[in-house]
Amino acid sequence: MPSPIDLHIAECLLHCSPSTPRHDRLGEFRRMLVFASLLLCVICTSCGSVGSGPALASPPPLPVTVTVMPNSAQPFQGGNVQFNAVVKNASSPAVQWQVNQVTGGNALVGMIDPTGLYTAPTLVPNPPTVTVTAVSQSDATKTGSSSVTVQALSSVTGQLVVSPALSSLTTSQSLHFHVLTPGISNTDLTWAVDGGTITPGGIYTPPSTPGAYTIEASLPNAKGFATVEVTNFSGMLTWRNDNSRSGVNSQELVLSPGPGPGTVNSSTFGKLFSCPIDGYAYAQPLYVPSLAIPADGMRIHNVIFVATEKDSVFAFDADANPCVQLWQASLIPPGDQPILSPTVPLDISPSVGISGTPVIDIGKSVLYAVAAAQDVATGSMYSHWLYAIDLATGQKQIQPGGVEIATLPGQTPSFSSSVENQRPALILDNGIVYVAFGSYEAPGDYRGWLFAYDSTSLQATGVFDVAPKATSGGGIWQSGGGPSADSNHNIFVATGDGPPNFASNYIDSILRIGTNGGLSVADYFTPCDQGLDWGVSPNAVLQSESSAPVLLPDSAGSAALPHVLIGSSKEGFVYVVNRDSMGGFPSSCSDSAPRVQAIQTGGAILSTPLFWNNSVYVAAGNQNLMAFPMSGGILGSSPSVSQSPEILGPQGATPIISSNGTSNAILWLIDSSGALTTTNTAAILRAYDPNNLSNEIYNSAMAPASRDSAGPAVKFTVPTVANGKLYVGTQTELDVYGLLN
Repeated sequence: MPSPIDLHIAECLLHCSPSTPRHDRLGEFRRMLVFASLLLCVICTSCGSVGSGPALASPPPLPVTVTVMPNSAQPFQGGNVQFNAVVKNASSPAVQWQVNQVTGGNALVGMIDPTGLYTAPTLVPNPPTVTVTAVSQSDATKTGSSSVTVQALSSVTGQLVVSPALSSLTTSQSLHFHVLTPGISNTDLTWAVDGGTITPGGIYTPPSTPGAYTIEASLPNAKGFATVEVTNFSGMLTWRNDNSRSGVNSQELVLSPGPGPGTVNSSTFGKLFSCPIDGYAYAQPLYVPSLAIPADGMRIHNVIFVATEKDSVFAFDADANPCVQLWQASLIPPGDQPILSPTVPLDISPSVGISGTPVIDIGKSVLYAVAAAQDVATGSMYSHWLYAIDLATGQKQIQPGGVEIATLPGQTPSFSSSVENQRPALILDNGIVYVAFGSYEAPGDYRGWLFAYDSTSLQATGVFDVAPKATSGGGIWQSGGGPSADSNHNIFVATGDGPPNFASNYIDSILRIGTNGGLSVADYFTPCDQGLDWGVSPNAVLQSESSAPVLLPDSAGSAALPHVLIGSSKEGFVYVVNRDSMGGFPSSCSDSAPRVQAIQTGGAILSTPLFWNNSVYVAAGNQNLMAFPMSGGILGSSPSVSQSPEILGPQGATPIISSNGTSNAILWLIDSSGALTTTNTAAILRAYDPNNLSNEIYNSAMAPASRDSAGPAVKFTVPTVANGKLYVGTQTELDVYGLLN
C-alpha cells in the first residue's frame, strides 16, 4: 500500500505535468519513487536507523561560573569597596556574599552587605589580606572570589591633595571638599577649619564674615590644606558694575594673573559649562548672590541673569555644573512677538527684543528690563515695554502687563518705536529707572530720548528729547553702555550724529541732565568741530559720541579739577571733561585744555574706555588695546604704558577689571571680531595683566581641542566677573569660565 508521502508525490506529478500522457506520468512517478527510496537509504546509513533506533543525545549543559569584580582591592581601614558578581549558566543570578567564608563577614575581617558593598574593619586584620567570596544560590558549589588587602591609614605619609585647592564662596554657599588619594574616603579624615564649620564628611559652611580661611584634612601621618576665599560681594546689578560705569570689581578674591596655583592661565583656568539661551545676548549678564528660589524649595542660589533678543530673561544657577535653569520669563505682550523683520536698516539681527542691559534693584528684589515687540497681525506696529520682574520667580511685578514707553500727552514731537532702538543699558538712581534710546540706524525722524520711571510704581516722571528742534539725530547709542549718574543724581549721556548743533539741540555731545522737577540739560560738552562737514557728503558726520560717559573717582583728578569724566567718539578721540564745567559748544574751534582734553587714538572708538590705577584703557576699532597714563586729571597723549600684541576687530572691545582690592588685577574683554564675519566665529575671552598689556595671560582659544571655545560672538558684549567666574553672553549660549580644579 503506498504511503502518504508516495501519494502526495504522485498527486504533484499528476497536477504539475498535465501535458504528459497519463501512462508516461505513472512511469515517471515510479522512477522518481525508486530514486527517493535510494536517497533515503543513503541518509539513513550515514545518520543511523530511523524510527527504531535510539534518540539523538542532547548536548551537555554549560558549567555554572561566578566571577567577582574587581578581582582585587586595597581599601584603607574603615573604607568601602563595591563588589559585583556575574553568574553565568545558572537558573538565578543571585549570590550570597562571604568574607573569609563567613556569610556577611564580621568586625574582624570586614563586613559585606547583600549588594556586595564591603566595609573594611576599623583595625587592620592579621593577616591584612582577606577573601571576599560570592556563592551562587543556584549551586552552592560554584563560587567566585576577590583578594582584599586592608591598608593602615598610618601608612599614608606626606602631603594630601585637597580638592578644590582654591575656591571662592559667598557667605550663604557651602562646598564639599575631597582628598584625591585613591582609596581614602572623606570619613577617613579629620577635618578642621579656622573659620566657619566643616562636617566629618568634608562639607564646609563659611562664616558670615568675609575673608580667607584654611581647610585642613589630616590622617595620622599626612595632612592636606585648601584655601577658601569668602566674599560678601553684593552682586553685579547694572552694566559695568556701578552707576559711574567704572567696570571694576575690586572684590574678586581668587582670580590672579599668576604664576602659581589657582591663577588664571590655560592650565588652571577655562570653560566650566554653558547654558543654552534662545537668542543673541547683547545685554551684559547680571549677578545676584544668595537668592532663595521658591521653585527649588527656597534653597539658596547665586544667580546669573541673561536677557536675549527673543524678549526672554533667563535665570541660571551661577555655579551649578552642568547648567541649571531656575526660571525663564518671556516679555512679549499678547498678540506680539520680538521684532523679526525690521522695516528699517538694522545691524541687530535676526530679531530685536531686549538689547539694553537690564538693571536690578536688590532691595525690591526686582529686575527692570525693556523689551521691543512687533504686532503679529500687522507686522509693522512696533512698541517698547518696561517690565519689573521678580528676581526669585521670574514673575512680572508692579504692573504685570508692563508699561508701554511713550511721550507724555501733548508732547511734540512724539516718540515712535518704529524708528527708535532701546540699545543703551538701563540705570537705576535715586529710585528712578532711566531708559535711553538711539535708533535703528535709519534716516528720518528719529532722535535720542531719555525716559524716567518711578521704580516703585512704574509711573513716568520725565521725558527728555535730545534734539527737539532738529529733524532728526542725537541718538543715545553708547555702544550698549548705559547712562551714568553722580552722587547728586545728575544723569550723564553721550549723543550721536546729526546736523550742526544749535540752541536746544544737543547732538554729538556729552550731557549732564538735571533730574529735579523733570529732565533738563544742566551742562554739556560738544566738540568744537561738530558737524563741520555736514552737507558736504550725506555720510559726513564729525565727532559722533560713541561710548558711555565714565565718571572717574575724585582721586583721578586734582584739587583744581576734582570731578572729571572720560568719553570717546567714532572719530577716535578720547575726551577728558570737567563734569562741573563742561564747556558747551564754543564759537571757535579750540578743543584743548583747560576746556577739554582731546586725545587721538588712531581708530574709531565703538566701545567704552576704562580707568584703573592711573591709566585709561582704550580698545579702538582695528587697533591694539592701549593704556594711556593719567595724572592729576591729565591724560597722556600717547599710550606709553603698554599695548596688547593683538589687534582687535572693527568694534574694538569694552574692558573690565577684576581685583582683590588693589592687587591681583586682571583686565578682561571679549574679542567679538567674529560677530562681523559671515561665518559667525566664536567670541574670544581675553585676559591681560593691566600693568603690562603685552602680557596676555589667557584667552579662550589657547587650550587644545576647543576646550574653552565660546559660542558665536555678539558685538559690543561685555563679560561679567563675579565670585571667581567669568560669564560671557553669545548668540546661542551663556559660557561660564573659572578655575578648573
